Amino acid sequence: MSFNNPEQIKFIYKLEGLDENWVDAGTRRRAFFTHLPPGEYAFRVSAANVDGVWNERGASLKIMVKPPFYRTYWFLSLSILTCAGILFFLYRRRVKNLEQRRAAQEEFSRKLLESQEQERQRIAGELHDSLGQNLLVIKNWALIGMKNGADSSQQLTEISETASVAINEVREIAYNLRPYHLNELGLTKAVESMLERVAKSSTINFVWEIDLIDGFCARESEINFYRIVQECLNNIIKHSGASEAGVKIRRSENEGVTLLVWDNGKGFDTNSMALKRASQSGFGMAGISERARILGGKIVINSTPNEGTTVKLTFVC
Repeated sequence: MSFNNPEQIKFIYKLEGLDENWVDAGTRRRAFFTHLPPGEYAFRVSAANVDGVWNERGASLKIMVKPPFYRTYWFLSLSILTCAGILFFLYRRRVKNLEQRRAAQEEFSRKLLESQEQERQRIAGELHDSLGQNLLVIKNWALIGMKNGADSSQQLTEISETASVAINEVREIAYNLRPYHLNELGLTKAVESMLERVAKSSTINFVWEIDLIDGFCARESEINFYRIVQECLNNIIKHSGASEAGVKIRRSENEGVTLLVWDNGKGFDTNSMALKRASQSGFGMAGISERARILGGKIVINSTPNEGTTVKLTFVC
């Protein structure tokens, strides 16, 4: 305080926590702060009299600026939790929608494959029971005609031979549509019979080792497994150009069933666009993968150009 020309007293001030240096206010007795964030501060001021002697001790005042509610910790925490809850809700909703779509797709694929198998079984039964029997009757009548008359023996011989060929073709079609071994003898015999037929009709040297897998899976799973093996063999015969190929089926109570199909053929590039287009346009690899997915198994296809192909399927019923 000074009673001698108080209007000439000079001031400096600093708000600790905001200002780094002292602010020279001159003779002004007010301090202005345009922006003061929430927090605790210490306002310090010092003065000099008309002689220029500064008060080294000065004076200080503690100031606390309270934040508005929207800048408090509880409000920020609540906002973060609310946003996290909304994001989690949207995420769960998205996941649920994807799961529903996937379930619908799986159900559609399962019903489609079941309907195909039912239709194949129906056609196989009709071909075997009706057309096959009729052709057998034709053959018998032709044989009777050959015994009773000699004039048309050549014609009857041709009828008999043609009927025999037709019967074999019908049986082949019926087997491809629905192998009777699968119902009568079980999955193991059905796969072995298929391998024997393929080996006899192909120049490829086939070898196989098959564990007893009858009754390990439900019937719908057995037909899917059978079709996977069938499609793998078809791919080997049609596309591999291999000289040797093999099939190994192992059954384990802990690991389930493991199928390994290999060949030493020309192989392919598993990342090629041509393979992807081929898989999308037909059954092929796409069908094998779809049936493996329905079985709930894991399928791995390894192939290198000019080094052969290996298909490995593992699943647990």
